[in-house]
Amino acid sequence: MYKKYIFPLHVFVVFEKVNSKVWSSSLLKPNNYFLYIDKKWFYSLNIFFRNELFLNNSYLTESFAVDTLKFTKFNDILNNLFNKHRIVLFYSYYFYNIKVKLNVVLLLNFFNKEGLHSIDKIYKNASWLEREVSEMSGVHYIFKKDIRKLLLDYSKNENPLLKDFPVEGFSEIFYDFFEDQTIFLDSSVVEL
Repeated sequence: MYKKYIFPLHVFVVFEKVNSKVWSSSLLKPNNYFLYIDKKWFYSLNIFFRNELFLNNSYLTESFAVDTLKFTKFNDILNNLFNKHRIVLFYSYYFYNIKVKLNVVLLLNFFNKEGLHSIDKIYKNASWLEREVSEMSGVHYIFKKDIRKLLLDYSKNENPLLKDFPVEGFSEIFYDFFEDQTIFLDSSVVEL
């Protein structure tokens, strides 16, 4: 069913130099690796993916962020890690030459706005993916070419995929047919 390919040996040497941790799963899907790295190595690792001989035919398939504000079902080590770093960011790559999927996992501190280096100069589709993650989860990217919003109103500074976002939102939006305009009203909660 699946052909078993492995990463070239010198790629693991690079992963070891950036002080990373690599996990592989043969039970779920073969040829699927998870790589945990520090965010300071993220841009350099993407340049390496583009310039390395066996990995240069790669594609960024997806990017998403997970808010870990109320994660309590893990052991003490992971709970301390999630309390210190609130956002877990995933980037998934597929390497056509060796038929391997690699998921890069980054832990970001939400309260520190120093940001993550954008990779839209390396992967063209990263621009759209990073705009969506930035808008919905509040991840700040530096050196980003296009910072327009995709789904939300430009005047709002809110992140709907964070766990401290109110369920009803901050405002209610109505379209008035008679005046042909959109009306924003502040949300009001009525307790009975």
